[in-house]
Amino acid sequence: MEKKAKYSGRDIAGFILLGASLIMLGRSMMLCFSNDIWYDELFTVGMVEHSYGELVRFTAADVHPPLYYCIVKLFVDLCKLVVPKAGTVIPAKIVSVLPYVILLCYAVTFLRKRFGLFVGGMFLFCVTAMPQLPAYTVEVRMYGWAMLFVTAAFLHGYALMDSYVNLKTASTDQKVGRQKRMRCLHGAAFMVYGLAAAYTQYFACVAVVMVYLWLFLAFLFRDRRRIKEWLIYVAVSVACYVPWLFALAGQLNAVSENYWILPLTWRSLGGCVKFLMKPAFSDDRVNTVLAVVLFISCLGSWCRWLSKLCHSRRVLKKSDESQTALPRMDTVEAEERFWLATAGIGVLAGLVAFGFAASFLIRPIFVYRYMIPALGCFWLGFALCLNEMLCKLETAARADDGIGRETIFHAAGIFITILVVVIGLRDYRAFLGEEEYKIRLMAETETALAMIGPQDSVLYNFDQVQAVTGYYLPATTERFLWQAEGEKLIQEITSPCGTAADVGEIREMIGKKQEKQSLAGDDKSVWFIGSFNSREDIVQDWRKAGLEVEEKGSFLLERYWFNLYKIS
Repeated sequence: MEKKAKYSGRDIAGFILLGASLIMLGRSMMLCFSNDIWYDELFTVGMVEHSYGELVRFTAADVHPPLYYCIVKLFVDLCKLVVPKAGTVIPAKIVSVLPYVILLCYAVTFLRKRFGLFVGGMFLFCVTAMPQLPAYTVEVRMYGWAMLFVTAAFLHGYALMDSYVNLKTASTDQKVGRQKRMRCLHGAAFMVYGLAAAYTQYFACVAVVMVYLWLFLAFLFRDRRRIKEWLIYVAVSVACYVPWLFALAGQLNAVSENYWILPLTWRSLGGCVKFLMKPAFSDDRVNTVLAVVLFISCLGSWCRWLSKLCHSRRVLKKSDESQTALPRMDTVEAEERFWLATAGIGVLAGLVAFGFAASFLIRPIFVYRYMIPALGCFWLGFALCLNEMLCKLETAARADDGIGRETIFHAAGIFITILVVVIGLRDYRAFLGEEEYKIRLMAETETALAMIGPQDSVLYNFDQVQAVTGYYLPATTERFLWQAEGEKLIQEITSPCGTAADVGEIREMIGKKQEKQSLAGDDKSVWFIGSFNSREDIVQDWRKAGLEVEEKGSFLLERYWFNLYKIS
């Protein structure tokens, strides 16, 4: 009777990381049962309440492709079909957790089978908990889905190479047929995921282009006959994306005329590193030091692996000269994993390089969060590098390289693993605390907004607060921006907003409300939802003009603090 294989320390660590990731995803799912959204999320929530045709038209007028919004609308519609009284916000938030659940499936199947439990667990932990990423498990935005699509395309691109190797080594016709079918399946998945990324977010499209470039280089150096296969993938993908190019041209014209992104400088490269690796401890100096240590650790683990492979190559060359048998297959497999890790890191580097080049040469179009679609590939590459540091050396390599030095690198790998876990857990805990705080205060905010009736009028001094709070008010409530105009697209998606230019218009509103109140007997009021320090100056001016302005309290809606005033 065969003995059961014992789990290694890396396998146990992989189990723990997978378990921690599963718990965090479960906690994120619980956080979805809150009704708070902010301005960017309002675009999603507002659009999915329209028809699919209108949704596509709105996205064409905005700066994003339509696939993510269609996914959210489909899920929301299904929820409302099962529960007719279901709202939109909570199902839309749940949609943001789903791509991480799919990545979990890839981690425990695709990655575990090919690279082991540790790689699968570390990858999932990083995309769930590392700096900046936890927020996107609940935010009603497309970034989680973009990361899923790019990462899945990357994995199936690797599988195309892997299935090709298996096809060449298959020993029976049955195995050959199976490998051909798997190759076709991975090719189809590669194109579908790539197209899905391109139809979700434009920097996800850039990341997929980097994945296509990596696959081209792999075919070029391993089997140039497969470049024809690569050209087929490109041709099909381009043909399927042509229908959206007309909308893209219009969006590019709009961006060239007016866009909100600020110019980049070379210091922004350091900002990219901070975005990726700066944790959320209370002391900012500690955060900066840990970010630098983590960055050096990532770079060092990659350089160590490269050095290790070069050393193995030299040993193999000597073995050829002395005709000594050495495990060549292990070296070949290690090189395959190394180039996969390098490609994963390269996808992110290529995306950042494109963003900087376009921003310098044309106009600013890059912000740090646009790296998120490529972060699945990046953290996979990091997990592979870290896994290699924790691997035991082959006997021949140990004999030549020295056990003592390898023990140091092995200990460094353990240290980096602990560092990543500490940073990830702290970052997720900070995210969790912030979300719980917002949820607690949201109950008070909803109570305050409930004081505003369907026949009331509301004044604002900030268009984003106007748009977001307007979503929670009755549809018949009149809304006005004080001496400003709201964004036309968001008004078309949600509800219109007028402009109030002077105190005389406010007096006229109050007079109309009082007249209607005397006729109908209902309480009809004029309110002011004021944001930032300018609200105090506005209220002071109104009081000097003879208006009575009564403050009702200060409230938080997702990320917007505002004061509520009643005007008479």
